Amino acid sequence: MNDICADASFLIGLYDERDHFHDRARDHFLRYFPKGNNRLIIPWPIVYEAVSTRMVKNKTGMLLLERDWALLSKQNQLYLLSDLSFRDGIVDECFDELRKPPVHYRRLSAVDRVIRRILSDSNIQITAFLTFNPRDFVDVCKAFRRELLS
Repeated sequence: MNDICADASFLIGLYDERDHFHDRARDHFLRYFPKGNNRLIIPWPIVYEAVSTRMVKNKTGMLLLERDWALLSKQNQLYLLSDLSFRDGIVDECFDELRKPPVHYRRLSAVDRVIRRILSDSNIQITAFLTFNPRDFVDVCKAFRRELLS
């Protein structure tokens, strides 16, 4: 079984039919889950980002999310990953970025920074990272030998 960590862009695309990544997200989901013998890893910040105020107003999307998560949970293919040990100093890191020269400045959200720390932790079993924002993660995935799915 491969452990595939997913970004909010994947979940939003998957459950919002109006999202321009919807078809691609659905293809990825059907390919890797639930019959693909893979485990979907969702860090908690991604849950907060994806299950947003906008998402909960989309009853159809929420019902699909509920159905898929129940199925994956039943098959032990869903794992919600705590981010507690990765949060310290994240906001300061965002502020520190402001003092870098424009050529080195990276516009990474606090969530993206937490995800990058998770991907950098070799103690966490992650085979691949699924995102539709690959530019923000390509370097860390390459450095820690995580396949980047997009």
